[in-house]
Formats: sequence, C-alpha cells, structure tokens
Amino acid sequence: MPPGMGNRPMTKRSRSPKSAKRTTKRRKKKSTSSRLQIYLLGGSVALLIVLMLMALSGWIGYEMGREDAAKACRSKVVSYRNDLEKLRKKLKSQRAETARKSAPPVHVAKSRPPVSAEKRENLSEIKDYVSAGGRESSKPFVKEEVRLKRPKLAIVIDDVAYASQLRAIRSLPWHITPSIFPPTSSHPDTPKLAAKLDHFMIHLPMEAISFNSPEDETLTTESSKAEIDMRLRRVREWFPHAHFINNHTGSRFTSDMASMERFYPLAKRYGFVFIDSRTTPKTVVPKICKIYHDPYVARDVFLDNKPDISYIQKQLKKAVKIAKSHGYAIAIGHPHATTFKALADSKAILDGVDVVYMDELYSKIR
Repeated sequence: MPPGMGNRPMTKRSRSPKSAKRTTKRRKKKSTSSRLQIYLLGGSVALLIVLMLMALSGWIGYEMGREDAAKACRSKVVSYRNDLEKLRKKLKSQRAETARKSAPPVHVAKSRPPVSAEKRENLSEIKDYVSAGGRESSKPFVKEEVRLKRPKLAIVIDDVAYASQLRAIRSLPWHITPSIFPPTSSHPDTPKLAAKLDHFMIHLPMEAISFNSPEDETLTTESSKAEIDMRLRRVREWFPHAHFINNHTGSRFTSDMASMERFYPLAKRYGFVFIDSRTTPKTVVPKICKIYHDPYVARDVFLDNKPDISYIQKQLKKAVKIAKSHGYAIAIGHPHATTFKALADSKAILDGVDVVYMDELYSKIR
C-alpha cells in the first residue's frame, strides 16, 4: 500500500462531465427514435385505414354503378321490344293495305246484290263450322240432362261491337246475352259499351281452319303461353266484370289439344268460364273440361245459318226441343236485322221455356 494511503477512506469515483453529456445524448437519441417509430407505426395504420376506406368506397360505387347500368339496360330492352311491336303492327297494317290495293276487283253479277260487310262478318262462325266438317243436319252433341222446374234457354248474340246492336238486343222482350268483341281499331269502344251492361260475354277471336278476315290479335295455334296470358290479362283489364268467354271462329284452335291446354287454365286463372261455340265437330273442349272437373257448356244450335225468318224460327224450335228434353239449351245468333225480327215474333215458340241470361243458366247447371 503506498505510504500515506493506509488510513484514507475509500470514495466513489466521480464521472467526468464529458461522460455525462454522452449518456444524456444517447438517452435523448433513443427517446427520439422511439417516438419516430411510434409516429411511423401510427402513420402506417392511418394510411392502411384510408386505403381500406378508399377500397370500400370504390367497391360500393362499382356495385351501384353496375345496378344502375343493369336498370338502364332493362329499360332499353323494354323500349326496344315496344318499338319492335309497334313496327310489327305497322308492317302488318301496311301489308294488308298493299294486298287490298293490289287485289283485283270483284265482279258481282247484277242479278245477285253484293253481301254487306256486316253480314259477311256475322256469318263467320257458321262458315267456320262448315269448313271444319260440320253440317247443318248434324245431330246435337250428347249432353247430360239437368233436372230443372222449367227448361231454360240461353240465346247469345255473337259479334257485338256497336251501340246500335245493343239497342236492338235490348228492344227484344227476352233476356238475350250479347257476346262482345275485345276492342280493335275498327271497334275501339267495346269496353265502354260493356261497362253499362249487367249481363254479357266476351267474344274472343281464335284461329279458324278457313277464314280470310281474322280479327286483330286472334289467338292461333302458334300463340305461346306467354302470348295467351298477355291477351287474357288485357281482356280482364278491359272487362273487369266479365265472367264468360266464347270463341269467335276458332275451329283450328279449339280442335288443337296443345293450344287448349295452354289456354284453358289461364282463362280459369283470370276468372273466365269458357263456353264452347262449337265451330268444329272435332272440338277438344269436352276433354279439357273433364280434366279440370268442370261442366262442358256449349252451343246447341246456330239460329241464323240463313238470313230468313222462317228458317231462324225453325232453328229456334229445335233449341226449345233440346231444352225441354235435357233441361236447358244454348242458341247462338248474330246481329242481323232478320234475326232480331224473327226473335221478336217468336213469343209462341218460346212460351214453353224460360229465356235466361248465360250467367243465370250457368248457376243452374254447374
């Protein structure tokens, strides 16, 4: 031990000022580095959140844009369809007008006056029946007997389209059921006429085997289920209180099983009862009614195959005979002046039956 050090106490070595400064600097540097890391981490998290929000916003914008584009596309498709339908009708009208103008003139013998357009139209079902193989002498179809207190006869006047025809029907002393055409350009007011009636039917045009003057929008054997549905939906909109439909012409349509299988359930869905005008002896309507467990209701007699009063009254007697033997009958005529006069002068013939509206008859036999 060095001299003079033996009795000195041990003391702690003091740091130099330079060393203390270095330590302080290191601590400050370390603290700054930690804060910087925190800032960088916070900034990264914030940037990530911003990027996620931007991505979410972009996705939402994309989906909204896609939906808007889809709506615009559907709207354009509907518009194009409407335009095509208008163009189709216009072309059909132009073809008909061209054919009419280019047709050679019809020369009629002087000894035989030309048949009016009204009479040609009103004989359409009868001509359709004959072209489908039906005969005036054909036996009535086999129908079930319905026991009633008094026999019932429903007289239907087809092809009704004008107020004058309805006035003629109302002038008769009987409950006559008018069967009214759906509206077309040639008779647009039929829904307004029907709105004033309590008892009427819809006279729906259907494809014939041989008929050269079909109504607009006649149902054909080529009509799809969607087309038939659209047609019946429009008929229901035009005639909200109608219950019964019978066919205008229709010998081809009502003899085609596939067509009637498409039509019949849709008619039921829209609340219509189908009355078969029997414009063909090959009608499949009885089979369809049997499938759906519905009564088959159909015409028994055409009244005015010939525009002659004595002939019409002879047919009326035939209808009365069927009503008395089976409980009821349905006779179909057309809005001829001759038919109206024959009916007005048939009180004695109709004395043995109740002449009722179609809805009254159906309520008794269903």
